[in-house]
Order: sequence, then structure tokens, then C-alpha cells
Amino acid sequence: MLVVERHDRPGGYGHGFRRGRRRFDSAVHVVGGTAPPRPGEPGRLPGRVLAALDIEAPLVELDPCYRVVLPDLEIPAPAGVDAFLEAHRAVFPAEEKGLRALLDECLTLRAETERTAERSALRGGIRPSEDFPTLLRYRRATLAQVLDANLKSPELKAALGALWPYLGLPPSRVSFLYFATMLLSYIADGAAYCRGTFQTLAGLLAAAIEARGGEILLRGTVRQILIEEGRVAGVVLEHGQRIEAPLVVSNADLRQTVFDLVGADHLPARTVRRLSALEPSISAFVVYGASQFDFGAAGIGHETFYYASPDHEASWQRTLAGEPDWWTLTVPSLADPQLAPAGEQLFTLTTLMPYTPAERWRRDKEAHTERLLAAAEARVPGLRDGVTFAEGGTPRTMERYTRNDSGAIYGWALSPEQVGPGRPAANLPVPGLLIAGHWAQPGGGIYGVMDSGVEAARAALDLPDRATLWNELS
Repeated sequence: MLVVERHDRPGGYGHGFRRGRRRFDSAVHVVGGTAPPRPGEPGRLPGRVLAALDIEAPLVELDPCYRVVLPDLEIPAPAGVDAFLEAHRAVFPAEEKGLRALLDECLTLRAETERTAERSALRGGIRPSEDFPTLLRYRRATLAQVLDANLKSPELKAALGALWPYLGLPPSRVSFLYFATMLLSYIADGAAYCRGTFQTLAGLLAAAIEARGGEILLRGTVRQILIEEGRVAGVVLEHGQRIEAPLVVSNADLRQTVFDLVGADHLPARTVRRLSALEPSISAFVVYGASQFDFGAAGIGHETFYYASPDHEASWQRTLAGEPDWWTLTVPSLADPQLAPAGEQLFTLTTLMPYTPAERWRRDKEAHTERLLAAAEARVPGLRDGVTFAEGGTPRTMERYTRNDSGAIYGWALSPEQVGPGRPAANLPVPGLLIAGHWAQPGGGIYGVMDSGVEAARAALDLPDRATLWNELS
């Protein structure tokens, strides 16, 4: 096995970087579902993958998983479904019935989704079946529709829907199925941070490949995926070296895979039209900073969402206009003090941002950085005065380091029409060509990317289902 990686380290959006003695995560803040499988249970991703590869990642559990701050409301999201329910019920006691119903539906959805994955039901799309009634009922539902059906309070809906930036679409557009899976991966299966940044986790996965006889080529770029006599024949690297292989798995931007590396003429016209019609996700702007401010003493945890109002739709419109009025504050050094020099704590301020030409970002990057720092200071007095380092990362930065067109951070947008079977499956209609990553089924985020890798592995080995794959790995 050969892995070709253009960057000087593995990880993609999960890579880490240094600025002096400070170590930052480029984009990933938290991962859910890392617990190893219990005896007799199938287990959940990514814990199942780590266990199968005998990886013991240095994970730090986070509790609360995150905190939401609105103008007149601050509410934590503690670990555990019951604790999560109680934290919200305590503030909104009249909404208890709707809260319970909503979380019960999320739990049922997760169970049905896992069954479809284990049985590889998604390969042919979700079909009507008495085994998956809840999944079928909500397959086209948005988060806003389900919140409105169960709850009355706008503030409670805003608190429960606060994770929408993690999926890159507002409640009115984001898939409820995907949101429910993500939420439960944190509150039911445990949210965690990886010591040493998530580069540590990427490095452990890379080491597992090498320990099994694989090779990783860093600073390597694939120029072409060779198609001969209608099937994959290998790849050509940037400097012209030809590497023959009967099977190629691409986790690059899918449009680049098809139009640049393979050539659209090698795929059916119907496939090309479908890919051309899919909507990519939005990008992000990040401030990577260090401060002498004591976040822990101020009661600030690992991840906090700050919103100017409970109207997420209005916030989305401001985001599209390039003037977001919300952001997340992440303080990873609370979980791992070794990330920063003594006397400092690291933080990131993250907001979604549309892509604009590089020339504009060269002009506006510092202004956006100062704008976010000023907004954070207004909510966390003392943060700005203690800043010892600050650097902005733009959508153009995301594009440059990952080659995702326009800095898309979740692959295709995570709307109901573009998750699960709404995304391309692992097998593209060229023999020997597979895809993985956030452009493939089921969707973006660490959970979705690992899930896509599991499905690509099953397809590569031509195994009938995932249960057989896990048996092969054990």
C-alpha cells in the first residue's frame, strides 16, 4: 500500500502546526465516539477503527462537551444523554416532554443508521423497510423542522441547534439525520481532545499503515490517475514517475479527482452531471492565538459557542455577507497545557466564511483577525489585553493546504439531499477507482470521514458487509 500526501505531514484538516513553542490544531477541535467497542457490541466510530488498529490515542475526555452563550442565556452541554437533558430541562421545565421526544428520536435514528451501515444498506440507497422507519421518516428533514415540531421556545431551539456551524449550514438547511448523529457522538459517546493536537492522532494512524507494510510518501502530488482499457492502472506523480496499481482510493476534492486526475470522459455522463450539480460546503476563518488570560479561572471551557442572538438564520445571512456575528472559542491548552509555553494558554476563534479571491484576503485578513479579537474581548473581558500571539487563517489558507476548492471544509454541503446516499458512494463507476473522505458517503467531520474510509476498505477487499471487515481485522 502506498499513501501519497502532498503536505509534509498527514492529517488534512486534522493536521497540527507550530508557531515557536506553541502547537495549534488547524481545524479539528473535538472528536466524539472514541470509546472502544464493548464485548458483544459492534462499537462506534472512530473508537471501532482505533481498536481494530490497536491504537491507544492520548485522548482527554471533555465534560461539558461544549457551552452555548446567547445574549440572555448560557447553558452547558454535559456528557451523558440524561445529564444533557437535565441541563436543558432545568432552564426550560415546560419543554421537558418535547426535549425527551427529540432525544429519543435522535437515539433511534443512531441505532437505525448503524444497522444500515453494518449491513451496507446505503450502497443502494435507503429503501422502504420496516427495519428503518425513523430513518426513512427523517431522511429529508432539516434540523429546524424537527426543532419546530418538538419545541416552542426560540431560545431552547437556539441552544439545541447551536452546533450547526460544525456542519456548515443553518438549522433551516442542515440535515437533521447528520446533526443527530453528530450530537450523540458527543453527548452519548463522549467528546474528547487529543493531547499534542490532532496531529498526534493522524500520526498514529499513519504509523499503523507503516506497521502493516504500507508506505507513506510525504510532499508527493498525484498528477494523474491512469485509466487503461476502462479500468484503473495506477497513478502518475508530479515529477512524472508512474506507479502501477490495480486499485486507487482518492480522498481529494472529488471534482478534482474526476475532472483533473481521471478525466470526465472516463465516467458516465450521468455521473458527471450529478457531480456538477452538487453544492460544496462553505469555508472558515480562524484566529490562532495565545494569551496570558486565565480562561480556566474565568469559567471558560474547551469549546464555547457565542451568538449575538437566538436567530441562527439571521446569523447565517450575516455569515454569507462576510460579516458573521457569532464564533466559537476553543481553548485546547485547558486539556493539554503542554501545547503552550508556561504562562500562556492557546485559543482559536472560528467562524464560517465564504470564499473570496486571494487578493481580497491579502488585503482583509488582518481586519478580520482584529474584528474577531474585538468581538471576543467584548464577551470575555481581558482576553484581548493578554494576547501574545495572533494569526489569521482564511478560506484561501484552507484551500492552499488541502487543495479543497474554495476552502470547502465539509466536502459537499450537509443538506438532507447531500448526506448518506445523496453523496457519491465509495465505488465510482470506473473499475478500481474508490473514493473516501468528506466528499464521499456519508458526509463531513471526523466521524463521516472515518466511516467513508471503512466503506472504502470494505469495497477494496470486496467484502459483503462491515461485520466481515471487522472480523478480518481482528
